[in-house]
Formats: sequence, C-alpha cells, structure tokens
Amino acid sequence: MNRVCLITRGNLGKVVKETLVTHGKKNLLAQTWDISENLPPLMENDAVELPVFCDCDLVLSYALHPDINLAVIDLLKSKRSVLLMPYSKAPLPPGYHEINSLLVGVLKPCCVIPPSKNSVIQEFRQEFGAPSFSITVHDDVITQVTVVCHTRCGDADFVAKNLVGVPAEEACQKAGLLSQYYCQSSSGPRGSIHEAGKIHAEAVRKALNIEKRN
Repeated sequence: MNRVCLITRGNLGKVVKETLVTHGKKNLLAQTWDISENLPPLMENDAVELPVFCDCDLVLSYALHPDINLAVIDLLKSKRSVLLMPYSKAPLPPGYHEINSLLVGVLKPCCVIPPSKNSVIQEFRQEFGAPSFSITVHDDVITQVTVVCHTRCGDADFVAKNLVGVPAEEACQKAGLLSQYYCQSSSGPRGSIHEAGKIHAEAVRKALNIEKRN
C-alpha cells in the first residue's frame, strides 16, 4: 500500500483529495498540505515553509508554482519516493526524471500516468493510471457505467455519471465532450483538455468494443 501526501493550493487538488479518499484502496491519503492560493510569481527558498513529509511513498503536488515544486524536489531528493505534478508551471518538462533517489513525474495530460518500473507508480496506476470503464447497454442505449480505473481529478467519474441514457453509437463523442467540459487543465488550441477528451473517448470505445475507424 502507498502512503500518499497531497499538496493543494486553494481549490486546486481538492477534488483529487475526494477521489483518493473515496476510491483509494491501495493508495492511502496520509497527509495533506494546503498552501495559499495567492502567491507571488517568484519566491525565494527561505520564503517556502515546507512540511515534514511523514514517510510518504508518493507526493502529489498541485501547487502549480515552479518555486514551490523546486523546493519540494530539493527536500525529497535524498528519499526513495515519488513526486507527481501537472505539467502546468512545472520546473521540468513532461516525463519522468530521476533526481538522486527521487523519481519526479511531470504529467501531460494529467489524467494519464505513464507506465514505469517503479513499484510505487505501478501500484498507484492500478487505481488512478488512466481512465477505463465497464459499460452495460440495453436496446442500444447505455444503462450502466462503472469506472474501473479512476482519474485523480474526477473526470472519469463525471463522464461515467453522464453517459447513462446516451445511445451507444453516440457515446464516444459524448465522452470526449463531457471530459473536455469537466477538465480543469489548459484550454486553447494546444491545451491538454483536448488530449483528455480523446483519452476518455478511447476508453469508452474500448469498453463498448467498437472497432476504431481511421
């Protein structure tokens, strides 16, 4: 079982907390650090008062502030633990980065955690790796949707709740639109909400066993 520490900033990360508490069976939320929403764009190291991370295997940072995240990296780099953060305002590019004993994962899009040989990541991915569903259809209409693998942000649960009653042939497109509506990530032509929409639409397609068309 993973012991998880969650860093929240204002409303950022609060839904993640609810998702972890509700659906985390192998990933226990052991600690939460709430930081101020109103932070200056630049912060000195001594201006950041970090908590003592109590034996956490995994730290999820929703600080969305490069100086905060750099301070957390500096604090944890001598520990054999994992730090995951969204790519927005991250101090490192998307992907996994080994910094001394610490594994840092910068996620883009945030709803997918890439595979890793790291045992902490592997266990976390079982519950929160990428959205997947089990879908029941009757008379070509969706009657039940169960989330098999959740997204930390709650997007998969939102999609599942709102797919009931949708014709099966419209479900993939509907899932993509629902995901983009819910997604709190960056918008615009290059925003990752479009990636999130495609990911959830593909998850629904797989659950319905619909042949992919080019």
